[in-house]
Amino acid sequence: MKIALAVFGALAVGINALNVAPALAQSPPPDAVMLVPGVYTTPEISAKCQAFAAKRVVGGSNTDTSRQAVALACAQKLWKADLAKQAKQAR
Repeated sequence: MKIALAVFGALAVGINALNVAPALAQSPPPDAVMLVPGVYTTPEISAKCQAFAAKRVVGGSNTDTSRQAVALACAQKLWKADLAKQAKQAR
């Protein structure tokens, strides 16, 4: 019985820690736009990724879908790199 209460208590603390984490996350800059939940972009990132996707995806049957997927992956990668750079500068 005591073990079950201890496990439940630890689980409750863990769940609360997960709920607090998003509140501690950085808010996006004012010029950022959310593409899909959790993936933001800025005009500079969008321009780079659209150009990259246009070069990367040429021809085929699903070019629009493929370009969107490549541009989204590019935006996610560059956004995370930008956040890491900002965090490094903040230290």
